[in-house]
Amino acid sequence: MELAAIILSILSLLLALISFIVSFKSQRLQNRVNEIELKLKQYELEKKEEEQLKIPLIEARIIHIINNKYKIKVWNSGNGVAKNISVSWGEISGITNFDKDKMPFEFLEPQKSFELLLITYDFPPRKICITTEWEDEAGEKHTKIQWCDM
Repeated sequence: MELAAIILSILSLLLALISFIVSFKSQRLQNRVNEIELKLKQYELEKKEEEQLKIPLIEARIIHIINNKYKIKVWNSGNGVAKNISVSWGEISGITNFDKDKMPFEFLEPQKSFELLLITYDFPPRKICITTEWEDEAGEKHTKIQWCDM
């Protein structure tokens, strides 16, 4: 009876030891999988942030030159190249645009700009709504609407 109890105790100890070793190895493997998942998520996040940094942002402002002359300054404040830029403000009486032939502007690099000449007559509005449209390098279209005072 004692021999059977000792053998049973040794078998139980071996079984517990084998179970501990298997559990230890599987925990180590799970830790490696977690590390790889974390690195992958960090890589995806960095890639997404890098892509967002390359998105162009086209903005416009009206600048008074002299008397009835104004210019619309259009610039790329984003970090990517913008293509096929167009600027519009609808049909507004009292404003003449002499630079319609510049549209669409082929491309605009980051922090670069171009200007459009406007001449006002009669009683132009005190503010106008300027819509800028452009494409990013991937061909995705973007639009920005801004109210500018004159």
